[in-house]
Amino acid sequence: MILPIQDNKTKEKILKEAVNLFCEQGFTRASTRQLAGRTGITNSAIYNHFLNKEEILFTIVKRAGDKVVAMLEEAIDKYEDPVECLRQMISGMLYLFSAQVMRKEIAVFIDELYQLPEDLRELCNQQHRHIFNLFRDKIREIDNSNSVHHTVASFGILGAMLWVYHWYRDNGALSMEYISDELIKLLFNGLIKTDSRKGPS
Repeated sequence: MILPIQDNKTKEKILKEAVNLFCEQGFTRASTRQLAGRTGITNSAIYNHFLNKEEILFTIVKRAGDKVVAMLEEAIDKYEDPVECLRQMISGMLYLFSAQVMRKEIAVFIDELYQLPEDLRELCNQQHRHIFNLFRDKIREIDNSNSVHHTVASFGILGAMLWVYHWYRDNGALSMEYISDELIKLLFNGLIKTDSRKGPS
């Protein structure tokens, strides 16, 4: 069903405030009453747009994943060289995380995903496995001699990027561009120049 424009605006406002509320207080402590107060609508109006608080959380997490997948697939389509493509995938994710709203969405995703019911959590996990596989496939293209363990390398890259939101500050000494360059330098020195012993990928 296509919602009227005004209803879509209200839904987006609910989601925006929910990101802030869940990030500040955690999913469990946050209430729809608080969310209604922040949004300037009635508590019952929230349920005109979402079945429950869990659906709000699911929508936030799924949207964050959608943005990441879209960016990664765009880089894969655009860059034929696997090394340059992986660079763009890494820098693209970091720049997504540098946006204030996106950082909060990532925080909710990491800290609150487990709160979802099993069926919704599995839908999100499928998306996350897809993101992981996009990175692992690209690493395999680069490192077809198995000089590094591709699964370990993929988890290492994703883990390093996902933690950026914890410590990155807009007014900090390090710019996102500098962080991106340094992280790529660190990862690529290990991935491309290593002579580590081979192992299963």
